[in-house]
Amino acid sequence: MNKFQGVFGVLLCVLAGTAHAEILDLSLRDNSYRLAFYGPLSRFASETTGQYDAGIIVRPERKDDLLVGHVGALVTGDAGMRDFNLAAGLGLRGVYIGRDHDSGGAAAVGGQAEARFPGYDRIGVSVYGYYAPKILSFGEFDGYHEVGTAVDYQVVPNASVYIGYRNVKVSLENGGDITADNGLHVGFRFKFF
Repeated sequence: MNKFQGVFGVLLCVLAGTAHAEILDLSLRDNSYRLAFYGPLSRFASETTGQYDAGIIVRPERKDDLLVGHVGALVTGDAGMRDFNLAAGLGLRGVYIGRDHDSGGAAAVGGQAEARFPGYDRIGVSVYGYYAPKILSFGEFDGYHEVGTAVDYQVVPNASVYIGYRNVKVSLENGGDITADNGLHVGFRFKFF
């Protein structure tokens, strides 16, 4: 899996170097990290509204060397809250789950929402969630879910810091669950224009 992590890291660096309105997101915990990259879907399909994203969660200290990677797309827009800046999106995410002894994946459905407060637009709150039941899971896995929330502060126009919570759980085909990530994390977002 170290080869996969290296290839994914190089891909993210190349994309960041050519990015226009993309965001690099890094979050850290004591025993895991998540690296994600997202931006406008119109970069790949003109006149398309929405957002693409790619990310990886790694727990290098686990004895089974767990890795969760994803790519996805969301249809996004203003959620229609009067006098309140609320953006939302719904979409799909392809997930790869790898361990030393087994691997598989899922096609998860989900969404996200982000709110900015009038008069305090440097402060934001976001929530997201993705779910794949048994029918949308394959390999050694029978299900996947990921939920998270964060509160961020925009330090400068192109950089934010945040504190968040994330729970990523995978159901095994032979019974039981694996918690890929669970708990509080600190994160940083960098916008490239």
